[in-house]
Amino acid sequence: MTVYLGENIKTFRHQKGITQETLAEFLGVTFQSVSRWERGESYPDITMLPEIADFFKVTVDDLLGSNKKQSEKKVQAYLELYDTMKLKNLATVFNEYKNAVKEIPRDFRLLVRYMQLLHEAKLRTLSISEILSGEYKKTSEEISKIYDIIQKYCTDDSIRIWSKTIMISHLLWKYDCVCNEEGKYGVYEEYLRQAKDIIETLPAMCDSREIMAIDGETQKNTLEELLFHLHNELFGFCLSYPVEKRIIQYESLENLLSLVYPDGVYGKNCYNRLYNLGHLGFLYQQSGNNEKALKYLKEAAEYAKELDKTAELSERAKRFYNYGKIYRETTASEFMKIVMSEHYPLTADFKLTEEFKKIIAFLEGC
Repeated sequence: MTVYLGENIKTFRHQKGITQETLAEFLGVTFQSVSRWERGESYPDITMLPEIADFFKVTVDDLLGSNKKQSEKKVQAYLELYDTMKLKNLATVFNEYKNAVKEIPRDFRLLVRYMQLLHEAKLRTLSISEILSGEYKKTSEEISKIYDIIQKYCTDDSIRIWSKTIMISHLLWKYDCVCNEEGKYGVYEEYLRQAKDIIETLPAMCDSREIMAIDGETQKNTLEELLFHLHNELFGFCLSYPVEKRIIQYESLENLLSLVYPDGVYGKNCYNRLYNLGHLGFLYQQSGNNEKALKYLKEAAEYAKELDKTAELSERAKRFYNYGKIYRETTASEFMKIVMSEHYPLTADFKLTEEFKKIIAFLEGC
């Protein structure tokens, strides 16, 4: 029962933000004694356990770790909830995890997922007015605090790296969204520097377990992941290219998607495919080829409808990112209607054609 005593004393002490000397002074022992307890080399007298527990405001069972098995069952239930429900009902999972980290505050597996949920379910769903009012600041501070705790005390590399990727995304979100709305890019350059500093500490892709994998399922998942990131990297890389070259890039991506997903089920890359089709539509229109523009826009509309037929994918569509500003609560079809009507750089004459109007009517369900 006392296996976890030293580990728990150290954890509680860190959470309270005190030194071994401070704890030793309160208990009337030497700091060397506290150090030996934490290393598991010796244990405090049994009569001291209530006093230590009272100092940390926990139960003796918590101190001894005797309820660890029961806690682990609760942790596993929360982890399963995250895996099975995150894409279906993000808000529900977020609310459950707010309780989870209070109920089991020392589990880094829960903390890193709560950190992810704070970023996705709370910050990235804020409206422009909420961003401008500074509504994001308290949540941003909470994300940073969890990140610091994980980096300081967690020994699981996978959790530490996960928290770094969340923090990078969070810093870039603050730079892109907050700076864009407040118009104070110079003030927030520090966010970019912090993100770059964290990126420098991440392991190289060539050293990852996914790249080194030898089983077929992991290799397939790795290929899917690489294709996902290839799309994102090419998007930024090709922005300055002339229209004709960008068309070649997006058609090449479409061919790659067809090669990796011959069954037409695009998995993690389903929205990248929708994105490709839409961009090919307006790029061909910019190049003067209205026939191919209509072909790709129609295909994008039909694929959006397909996505909406699948419950899980439809829920994911509700969190489509709207040009780096806010998430829109919308289906894939509604999203495509918005971007085709309002955001794609299509000419006014093109939008007045009967063919284009039919595409919009199809997306509206008419």
